[in-house]
Amino acid sequence: MAQAFKEVRKECPTCQYSWLDKYGKNECPKCLAPLVGGGAVPKRQPGEVSTFKSKASDACESASGDCAKGGQHTWKFGKCSKCGMGEGYGKTVSPGSSKQGLCTDGQKHNFKFSKCTKCGKSEF
Repeated sequence: MAQAFKEVRKECPTCQYSWLDKYGKNECPKCLAPLVGGGAVPKRQPGEVSTFKSKASDACESASGDCAKGGQHTWKFGKCSKCGMGEGYGKTVSPGSSKQGLCTDGQKHNFKFSKCTKCGKSEF
């Protein structure tokens, strides 16, 4: 036998948000503050969007290794912000550069239909 829920209009004493509550929970769905009793500090203050706070100046950078420009690499968005080297293990290999060597102009091959358009070398 299913239990019928009755919707009740509730208002949060912390953020003044009002809603139709059909689940009967004792917390505000917006700021997660307890409605009755508890006396606990709300999980979020009015107007906050997250309980995981970072400083505004924190750019989520990390540092490791030895940078050619001096000091450690400063990694941000997957590359060093000083020298531009890509973050990761080992060297990044671009297609056509190490497996096939370099083209006659010193750059990597430009393969189209498995043949270099600059020098004519076969890809396979």
